[in-house]
Amino acid sequence: MNRRVGWYRRASLWSVLGALLLTGCATPRSRIQEFQTVFDSLDPAQQELIEAGQIDIGFTEDMVYMALGKPDREFTRRTAEGEVALWAYTSHFTRTRRELVHGTFRVHDRRAGRVHSVRDSVWVDVPTYHEFDRLRVEFDDEGVVRAIERAAQ
Repeated sequence: MNRRVGWYRRASLWSVLGALLLTGCATPRSRIQEFQTVFDSLDPAQQELIEAGQIDIGFTEDMVYMALGKPDREFTRRTAEGEVALWAYTSHFTRTRRELVHGTFRVHDRRAGRVHSVRDSVWVDVPTYHEFDRLRVEFDDEGVVRAIERAAQ
């Protein structure tokens, strides 16, 4: 039994390390390095916002990318004035609800060494996945942020 637990812990550790390596590329610092010359040309207040993973009106697409990364969704809004780009960043949550399930279930009777069917009802937990836009960034036709929408909390 201890051998099985040890294997599970090692597998979990490798999973966590792998996740950390993958997310290590997804930080403002690593994205800043991709656009170091652009970052160096910004004023200190803008640099501070980007390093904190925040954006403001007047930022360019490169600046938003450095702060927030690649958007989860991209849209184009067409209006009388023209087309604008929208970037959406999503979040998600899972809710679990209980449901009563009626049915026929196979039961293994170990003492008798046989399997038989019974009609019964059981409660099961059903997870539901919900995704929503937590942040939308609207750019003007020159690629500069003109509006920021945040999800109400």
